Amino acid sequence: MNEASDFYQTHLDRVSRSFAFCIRQLPEPLHAWVGLSYLLCRIVDTIEDSTWPALDQQFSVFRAFDESLSSAEAARRLVGWSERFPDSLPESERHLLNDASRLLLDYHTLPPHVRDIIFQLVLSMSQGMQHFCRQRTDGSLRLGTLAEVNQYCFFVAGVVGELLANLVSKVEPRFLLSQGNLLRAHHFGLFLQKVNLLKDQVTDEKVGRHLIPSRELVEDSSQANADGALAFLLDVPKEQLEFRRFCAWSLFLGLEALAVARDSILRKRVLKVTRTEMQSIFDRVELALADDHALSALFVSCTHKLGWPKAGSVARKALDFPEWLLKLYRGPLDAKSLAELGVASSL
Repeated sequence: MNEASDFYQTHLDRVSRSFAFCIRQLPEPLHAWVGLSYLLCRIVDTIEDSTWPALDQQFSVFRAFDESLSSAEAARRLVGWSERFPDSLPESERHLLNDASRLLLDYHTLPPHVRDIIFQLVLSMSQGMQHFCRQRTDGSLRLGTLAEVNQYCFFVAGVVGELLANLVSKVEPRFLLSQGNLLRAHHFGLFLQKVNLLKDQVTDEKVGRHLIPSRELVEDSSQANADGALAFLLDVPKEQLEFRRFCAWSLFLGLEALAVARDSILRKRVLKVTRTEMQSIFDRVELALADDHALSALFVSCTHKLGWPKAGSVARKALDFPEWLLKLYRGPLDAKSLAELGVASSL
């Protein structure tokens, strides 16, 4: 790794144990691009998740971040930025915010075609999160339908999947950015985010984040997302073995985390995949990594443990999309693909 990548990895290791480990496997320049992108997304996530005394303070910080994506001068003004955040901020995230200016200045030095990818999708993420912050009532956010869950996950994680697909296409010309590939990239993001929502439900609801209207409905809908995530993984050319490993580890860790999430809700506390379980997953993935049939068989084995496939998937035919979603999303997905992701208003 180069100096910048080492710097990013230090922050990744502090704020995300499993995802940081997956990113560490990527070769350059993907390691630097994906690492920096993830940290910028994590900053947006921190703005959304922090407990703000007033909404106008939160949106002032959102605006400063959005401006810094467009302007290096605005990025320089983020020195000492963590002082604007609540005192309850975890130490790892405060360290990240203290380096926000440097991270964003690094982003401004990226090749224009890479910077533009990050700009479009991270800005979509930021503004999508701001939409949901506006939906809070008495400090609480409550998602009432599966469509709202899908819309939330679309901006929090689906656009991250699209960002990854775009970045890998810059180093692998055989990886085509078709509608199908971008749709599968969003499924990859939605699956991982739904796992996060399910495993964090207890702690989220303690701080007024009611993001699961029905565990059964959200988990059932994640089956289709997991299928799409596997298809995304299998689309990655075998020549990009490190990126395949990155995607496979994320997917199969997500499946294991979903099983752990079921136990978490029963015990009313957040449980995590153990290091022993993680190593077992890594070992099994490594044996199957270059063989599509073996990866598919491993997927079937893991999903059968979850009781999948389960009948009764949600029909997704409506094309009535919220105007705010179409306005804030800056990617190329068409109406058919958006419908398949379940973000239509009528769900």
